[in-house]
Amino acid sequence: MLTNIFQMRNAPQNPSMRRVKLNGLPVDEKRDRISFIQAIISNLNKMGIDASLAPQDSEGDITLLSPDGKELDLVRATYDSFSPEFLASKKATQYEVREAWQNRVRTHLSENGFQKVGRKYVRVEDILNPSSDFKEAYEIQAEIIDGEPAISIDPCTRIMESLSGEDIQRAGNPDERVDVQVLPKWKSGELVGRAGFKAGDKSFEYHGESLPTPKYWKKKYDIEFVDGDEEMLDIYIPDYDMELPYPASVVFGSFSRGRSLPDDLKKDPKQRVSEAATAIDQYFDSMQFTGIEADLSKLTTAKELGYSTPSFGSSYDFDVRLGGDRKTGVNDIHKSLKRNGPYAGPVNGEYVVITPEDGREIRDGFDELASIYNQLNLGSISRCSEVGNDGIIEVGSQNSNTYANRITEVRDQLDAIDSDLIAFVVLPGHNQDVYFQARGKLFERLFGNNPVPAQAIQYKNVVKLANDDGYFIGVNTASQVYVKLGKVGSAVWILDEPADAHVPGVEPGSTCYAYHDVSRRPDKKSAATAYSATTDSYGRYIATGAQPTGGEKLTPKVFHDILNELLRKVSAFHRRQETSGEKDFHFKRLVFAKDGKIGWKEQKMMKKVIREGVPSEGKRPISEILDESGLLPDDMIIDVVSVNKSPNKRVVTRDGNGFDNVAGGNAMIYGDESGLLVSHKPERGTAKPLEITANDHVSLNRDDVPEPAAESLLKEYYNLSYLNWSSIFSQGKYALPQILTQNLGENLSAGIDVPENMAMI
Repeated sequence: MLTNIFQMRNAPQNPSMRRVKLNGLPVDEKRDRISFIQAIISNLNKMGIDASLAPQDSEGDITLLSPDGKELDLVRATYDSFSPEFLASKKATQYEVREAWQNRVRTHLSENGFQKVGRKYVRVEDILNPSSDFKEAYEIQAEIIDGEPAISIDPCTRIMESLSGEDIQRAGNPDERVDVQVLPKWKSGELVGRAGFKAGDKSFEYHGESLPTPKYWKKKYDIEFVDGDEEMLDIYIPDYDMELPYPASVVFGSFSRGRSLPDDLKKDPKQRVSEAATAIDQYFDSMQFTGIEADLSKLTTAKELGYSTPSFGSSYDFDVRLGGDRKTGVNDIHKSLKRNGPYAGPVNGEYVVITPEDGREIRDGFDELASIYNQLNLGSISRCSEVGNDGIIEVGSQNSNTYANRITEVRDQLDAIDSDLIAFVVLPGHNQDVYFQARGKLFERLFGNNPVPAQAIQYKNVVKLANDDGYFIGVNTASQVYVKLGKVGSAVWILDEPADAHVPGVEPGSTCYAYHDVSRRPDKKSAATAYSATTDSYGRYIATGAQPTGGEKLTPKVFHDILNELLRKVSAFHRRQETSGEKDFHFKRLVFAKDGKIGWKEQKMMKKVIREGVPSEGKRPISEILDESGLLPDDMIIDVVSVNKSPNKRVVTRDGNGFDNVAGGNAMIYGDESGLLVSHKPERGTAKPLEITANDHVSLNRDDVPEPAAESLLKEYYNLSYLNWSSIFSQGKYALPQILTQNLGENLSAGIDVPENMAMI
């Protein structure tokens, strides 16, 4: 296995460092002080001095890495008015080297024509070129690997859609919503309208100075292309819960939902490796670090980096269980369903179809879908003749508001149906607004009506089904319908061996997996944290849930509330399994996985909440809650894990003189806590591995159980990736609990109150 990591071959050995204490800064507030010092460090980097922010628990303000006499004199002369005090020279720790290295790479790219756009670096000349929305970009991460400065570089594409005059005009209509992205951090926002003045007319305060907009953006954000004559736009930024004026040149249209990269921009491994190596030669050939011109290596192997590369087997080695507890290979699920049916037994129900217009193809298409449902032994579904025109509810329009109104009209009729009911929503094209509006009205508890499960399907796919050209679509759709009708305990298939069977100190089959994601609400005033207590370690669906957070940040109170609710719901499922006589589930371990990286502050908060509770809110430690509850288990293991879907590291393998994707089931482990997992080999492009990290492990009210190594967690995730009930023929890269949580988050962000027993698949 090879990686896109390039190490500095002539790295400084045992570098020194000196702290600088600034005794005369013109700011007192901690936040303002740090911002001011960061600006000084940025300037020092541009002067060729390697520096970083000193740790908060140290005496100084700035760390200078391996400074020589000339550099010390330059710092003294440049910042004499701030009364710099130079502390004694010491050996630099890896932390100081890493921070200074990251600053050096960031500054070098900025000085050589790159602008950071979110996580990606794009050349400024490309940003300003309106001829294409697809900008050549790189994901670049500076880090220290095995004590050596290194760069991970991943060639990619940044979609930056130019904002049109029509978009600005639409934003003035209260019924329209124009989503945008803004520099420098590529924050999501909503275009409110024109601010009514030009960039040169407005000034902003920066470190005590009042600067006109172009100068402000240059000094604060290192963006030099803002022009005084350009228009200012008002943008609402949910992350800040504020409406702010932005120069038009830093505002771009939001990535259009449903838009994908053209095939010619999907880089295969050979092209990706070649472009990464070329970028290192082209853009980093003159970079210096600690006064040395950085000599960066060629593409490195896992072995050279000291990484282990375990393999967890391919899909051909993986077994699942379906109806009658029959075992089959994961590649034979379709055939086995026809013979044995689903694991949780047949589920019957009725359906209605909500469609822009009735017609032969609508009726024939859903008749075919019902037939496929029956052929797969999932049970039977039939059209509910008591509602609409023989189960067909004609909307008469493709407008989302018309859909919502029509559904509201028939909710009482839907509620009067005695059998289990599901509503198919026919989507005219890729209209996501129709999808969310319809689903919201079906889930709404209008005057006490029960929520109605919903399954969206595009009109073109209904036509394919009607014309005997949509069998594969029909099979996957039927599987999703089965799970939604079956609700709690649903499982089209389960794992033959529980996902936690190999985890040391854990009773096989005793784990529940809860994934977490934060989703903004469209009312602009709050966010919701979505989580799914989705499956046990065999793969049976349990429940979903959400908590209002009031912002993006996961607070101690909300985290404690989520843990409490998870424990209660999963414990109730545990008891349900015992009384139903189905496969036992003895709840003893909770894996709480967060979508994306967990920062050190959030990690510290989670550790504290689990062990100490939230005393200021009257919330007790989890161990005490377990002690005093008759419902919850007496003891528990909690593992907190982060799953980063978009690391900038890639892994490839040699194929003769070229390169190829690594097969699914292969991993690369670094250290005891983290690793990369290739859970799925794509048909096109280069596999993007998942980065999985162990963040916390605690044994509550029991003898200490060894912390699972990164390899165990990666294998556990890989096992769960064979549970995607929405894809019968080909399993994808994500674990089922994560899929359900991502879908739940999308619905929450659209303002939909999702019932707790509704699987979002």
